[in-house]
Amino acid sequence: MKIAVFPETCAIAGRPVMQAFIKSLQGENYVICKNNDRPDADVVVIWSVLLNLYGRKPIYEYYKSQGKKILVLEVGGLKRNQSWRIGINGINAVADFANQDADDQRLSKFNLNPKPWRKSGDYIVICTQNENSEAWLPGPTHSWVEQKVQWIRSQTDRKILLRPHPRFKVNLNHVLLTYTDVELNMPKYVGKDDEVDFKKILQNAHAVVNFNSNPAIESVLEGVPVYVDDTSLCRPIGNPIGSDIENPAMPDRNDWCKKLSYCEWFIDEIEQGVPWKRMKQNLING
Repeated sequence: MKIAVFPETCAIAGRPVMQAFIKSLQGENYVICKNNDRPDADVVVIWSVLLNLYGRKPIYEYYKSQGKKILVLEVGGLKRNQSWRIGINGINAVADFANQDADDQRLSKFNLNPKPWRKSGDYIVICTQNENSEAWLPGPTHSWVEQKVQWIRSQTDRKILLRPHPRFKVNLNHVLLTYTDVELNMPKYVGKDDEVDFKKILQNAHAVVNFNSNPAIESVLEGVPVYVDDTSLCRPIGNPIGSDIENPAMPDRNDWCKKLSYCEWFIDEIEQGVPWKRMKQNLING
């Protein structure tokens, strides 16, 4: 199995993670590449799928068009900037995280002990995402948001909060002018490492609507039901967007937490090759 690694696709925070992963490849048939290299390879290793950054897009699109397997390293959502996701051929539920056999041994590493499901709340939160990610599929954010507001308003008069992505600006003025009972709630940074005040918003939320990004995971762990796309990691314990917003499903989350705990890894585990051994097995068999 030939492996091509592109460390220059890393953001600054990801460089130690990529180097740890490279160490885990010792003994494998791998080559370190510059961004303009295009060696023949069975597996390609890049950082993230925010395609407009660090020269990732041409690499990703070239090898995707060749039908090659792409291993994507990126920042995790459980312990941000401490744990890191590694998935095959994408991110979120599109990716293969080699977590088909997941036990409960990693739950304590992430304190994955979800709060009881919230039975009521005053408002519904719509969380937007970064349009530059390969994970975002619906098109212009403002159109997606307006469609979601229309769906919610067709079923309930609960207050709606629009929660923009903290690092992707989007103009939602048309929605706010059309629906005067909808409120914009801008993220406020409350600490280091991109920490914002989302947990505060969740304290009195009835539900969260999110396409497929990390706010849905945080909501589920806080006990707030979510409405998500099929590509979301929360889809197994969430609700389909467009379904009954007043009566969300609240399933058991135990198996979901186990699988989630095998999506992210700490840097020492990565260097030791723990995730690579799992990924390699799936790469060979898949």
